[in-house]
Amino acid sequence: MVRNIHVKDTLPCSSNTILFSRSLVIRFTTLFFLLFFNFSIAQLPVGFDTISVIKNGYSLKLPWAGGLNACIFSELDLNNDSKNDLIAFDKVNNFSYGIFRCFINQGSAGQTKYSFANSYNAQLPTVQQWACFHDYNNDGKADLFTYALGGIKVYKNVSVSTLSFTLEKQLLISNATPTTTANYINIYSSPISLPGFSDIDNDGDLDIVAFNASGFQLEYHKNMSKELYSNADSLVFELNETTWGDFSESNCAVALNQFKTSDPNLHSGSCLLCFDRDGDGDKDLLLGDVSCNRMLYLDNTGSATVAHIGDTTKLYPNYPLKASTQVINLNSFPCGHHIDVNNDGKKDLIVCPNSINGENTASVWLYENTSTVTASYFQFKKGDFLQDEMIELGEGAYPVVIDVDADGLKDLVVGNMGYYQTGVLKTKLSLYKNIGTLTQPAYTLITNDYANISAFATTNTLVGLVPTFGDIDGDNDMDMVLADYYGKIHFVENTAGNGNPFAFTNYFYNYFGITTTQGAPYPQLIDVNKDNLLDLLVGLRNGRLAYYKNVGTTTVPSFSLITTTFGNVNVKGAPSLYSTDGSCAPFMYDDAGTYKLLCGSISGRIYFYDNIDGNLSGTFNLLDSMVNSINAGPRSAIQYVDVNGDSKRDLFVGNHAGGLHFFNSKAPVGIHELNEEKETQMLIYPNPAKDHVIVRLPKNLSNSAIVYLYNSIGEVVLNTKVHDMTFSLNTTTIAVGVYYLNVCSSEEAKIHSAKLVIIK
Repeated sequence: MVRNIHVKDTLPCSSNTILFSRSLVIRFTTLFFLLFFNFSIAQLPVGFDTISVIKNGYSLKLPWAGGLNACIFSELDLNNDSKNDLIAFDKVNNFSYGIFRCFINQGSAGQTKYSFANSYNAQLPTVQQWACFHDYNNDGKADLFTYALGGIKVYKNVSVSTLSFTLEKQLLISNATPTTTANYINIYSSPISLPGFSDIDNDGDLDIVAFNASGFQLEYHKNMSKELYSNADSLVFELNETTWGDFSESNCAVALNQFKTSDPNLHSGSCLLCFDRDGDGDKDLLLGDVSCNRMLYLDNTGSATVAHIGDTTKLYPNYPLKASTQVINLNSFPCGHHIDVNNDGKKDLIVCPNSINGENTASVWLYENTSTVTASYFQFKKGDFLQDEMIELGEGAYPVVIDVDADGLKDLVVGNMGYYQTGVLKTKLSLYKNIGTLTQPAYTLITNDYANISAFATTNTLVGLVPTFGDIDGDNDMDMVLADYYGKIHFVENTAGNGNPFAFTNYFYNYFGITTTQGAPYPQLIDVNKDNLLDLLVGLRNGRLAYYKNVGTTTVPSFSLITTTFGNVNVKGAPSLYSTDGSCAPFMYDDAGTYKLLCGSISGRIYFYDNIDGNLSGTFNLLDSMVNSINAGPRSAIQYVDVNGDSKRDLFVGNHAGGLHFFNSKAPVGIHELNEEKETQMLIYPNPAKDHVIVRLPKNLSNSAIVYLYNSIGEVVLNTKVHDMTFSLNTTTIAVGVYYLNVCSSEEAKIHSAKLVIIK
């Protein structure tokens, strides 16, 4: 006889009916257990967290936010608190894939205060080239506009209690001949451009201005939603004007009242910010160009319906008055973004490059709107907005966790591609000393030029140095090996001796005679074949892994190339996004006597391999190609090392934007990755559980609830009433198996359910 449990009769809180059939539950449980077991062994028991980081005596507020390079900034209510937060789409590098960085607005009126919110990335669509947010349907929720092949794609914001988007338009089209037979064309955008989104004619719907495919004059695509439907919830466009504003732009200059049909200098790599600077009811324009370091301000002396650019300057925002402020001047392709940063009700200006060929530690320029009237007056506030609160190492971040001062605490040495300085990248190593304790790490920046590596790099014209450490000369101290962007491997000798702070005094260029066939290698010293000699793993730019066996002695290393396809590891990105690049960044580690391998990649994903020992000439087993769903950004680089003394490894992930993420073994997976203000999911951890499980209820659930635990055949094995939002259940007497945890209150017609695996 199949026993059924009618949950409505058992739980006092819900009008919903859940019926468990023993046979169905058993079949589902078996399938779930197999899937869950395979999933769990491929995940790392870590969650996003933070560690205190101090720079120049100041405690950083956003230390692990990942860095910023070339960003498009927008406003978006991420956590459904009716207050706009800040979101940046960072191009990171010149590949088409970028990364979102989300910042929760915690400031009060007139206050600039943000916290980093890593979890929201997973709730945003994967997009390419460029992305910005605008509320096109006036529902109070900003929608996502992004690049589509030759045009613009739109995702509608359908968030209710959690952030959510759905594809609304695969490609925006416009009627190019509205007065005759309709002829629909795509609203053009190049992959490196940013169109202008604004209600140009002030009729209540969102219009678009964009350079045409030739790239010298602006087209005005009028949204007809209001005219046709008396609301703003449609994206129906007509090409209203082909020469909006009566100007042409080329070679970083504007020609007023002139139109061109051809010019060898013309192109469509521009970004547009449409805003009413002077409060006269029409839209003015701030224009950036891919080949320029200044932004052009274009003053509209026409009207909302008939635009006419009557004046222009390269000295913005020192226009029309001398405001004694910093003129916009970035090395390449500055773009402007109109956002109320400090919650004073006035839109401020953020300027950031739309290309990585320039500033990378001070690339987010904030201008506060200090106007007391309708017109905007922007005063320069800082050139490293948000970046000044982060670990920000310019371009690239390649971390190594190691005790450099022999105090028993693990410090952090980070290499990089380089800091932008007067047109070139200067490569350095940064040292963050651990000033905490064995169980509570804390870091302080000691130097951005550890071991005086910049002098070695400058002498030998090196860039993009990636460090790894190991005693390769048998004197019982840790030497340093550096790979450079051009594919060569260098040796820096530690002469400090055993038990002393590192002292690097001897620098040897291309000491081992190794030059990889591709650039940007990523090295790791580890005894791969367990013969008591440190071998060399080298991640290659094509996504493969090279194995150089140490055929020397304990005092005189010599590396011999065994294979450039070690384990058949391949982390190459999609060719449509990353061409031939893969950027394999290996971290092999010993897990209870067995080697496992994590690999960073060009896409930012982390790959996880096992079946390595005894299989050095075979194919490793790929456990996961996106561990923990982590993506800190392109060219991820990994360290998986215990830094908090709990005998469990913690995870550091660097990326090409010059920053780091930290994932703590003491932070259960998922707990710290959710917004603490608006959690709507029940969370349980650890899962699988042994002797106890902690349950955290949704914030919208009553603080008095009943908990039921069902086994795989629908029997109630535990029920209890709880009064706290977070509580612990003792599972020591519960048998091994798969269970179903249901929680609800008498005040809510909804059952919150989760699966729980008990192990011993």
